[in-house]
Amino acid sequence: MQAQKLEVAIDSIRVRFGSQALTRAAELPPPQPWLSGTAVDHLTGIGGLPRGRLALFTGSGTSGKLTLALALLAGATREFAHALVIDGGGFDPLALTSFSPELGALTVVRAPTPEIAGETAATLARAGAGFLLLTCEIPEHWLGPLESGANRSGTVIVGVIDTPSRALAHASSFSLGFSRRDWIWERGLLVGLRTSARCVKNRVAPPLGETELEIRYPLGTRPLTDYPQLVTEKPIHAAELESCVSAVV
Repeated sequence: MQAQKLEVAIDSIRVRFGSQALTRAAELPPPQPWLSGTAVDHLTGIGGLPRGRLALFTGSGTSGKLTLALALLAGATREFAHALVIDGGGFDPLALTSFSPELGALTVVRAPTPEIAGETAATLARAGAGFLLLTCEIPEHWLGPLESGANRSGTVIVGVIDTPSRALAHASSFSLGFSRRDWIWERGLLVGLRTSARCVKNRVAPPLGETELEIRYPLGTRPLTDYPQLVTEKPIHAAELESCVSAVV
């Protein structure tokens, strides 16, 4: 009886607000993988990061998650026409330069408020950005539009958050928890770390898994002055989203 009432309620919502207003998880098309070329690919169960879904990298600030995400971002600039970073103010562009990204495909958006970060991320995902790296939280009411837009466009979304909010964790389809095991030293220099990457959530495909990664820090960082187009000169505001989207399209 309860199941029948639920079906009636679902049908009523779809009649009133349209067939796309409510979608069962089982009705979503299976995500296509984006092959990152890293050990993370086999942890998803589909051989790559899921397109159109939100993937989260979580853990302490010295667990290697951001270094790995920057390597993925650099690879995305060589594969997609548009790879973007949505930053709430803590992103250091110097951390990216050693990965030799294709600058013509890269845009860094500095959003002054979580609200603008959420609107920007959802708008760009809907517009068809190839790869989105989120380095900040976004409000709960933007998570639905973000996931919906990415699902339609096939955008790869990776969020790097130390401790995600409950809403963000719930919205993710794939989540990896990183835990540093030890540092890697060579000739007295810190050159990387060993970290455990454990799949803590997977709505993409079973099973859950865990692997140990060796993450090396790129050496020989070039000065930021060599990358004049790497970072936007001013924060983006809601009124500027239309021109930003037209650039992506």
